[in-house]
Amino acid sequence: MKNITSIVYILFIAVSFDNSAEAQVKKTYKVDAKCHVVLTSDKEIIYFARVKEADIKKLLDTLPKRKVLTSLSRDKQQIQKVFECVPLTAKFSSLKANRLFKSQAR
Repeated sequence: MKNITSIVYILFIAVSFDNSAEAQVKKTYKVDAKCHVVLTSDKEIIYFARVKEADIKKLLDTLPKRKVLTSLSRDKQQIQKVFECVPLTAKFSSLKANRLFKSQAR
């Protein structure tokens, strides 16, 4: 009986460790993201970024005032406002952003 209890305890610890290791890998794994942004020229575009999965929500705070390359100009354009950022495979909540994403050349 003591052996069975020991085996169950060891299995429980192994499973718990496996889940925490998976969570750590997921946090450091980089994914493609897309953001619906407005440039200082009042042009709305979809900006693409490659970030850690946990940092997608942080793009809302870090992208404004950042200068980025776009297909609109050879010069870098400054981002004025960020409406929404989602993983590349997800859909935007805004219908306007989804239409813009479909029409934008990639």
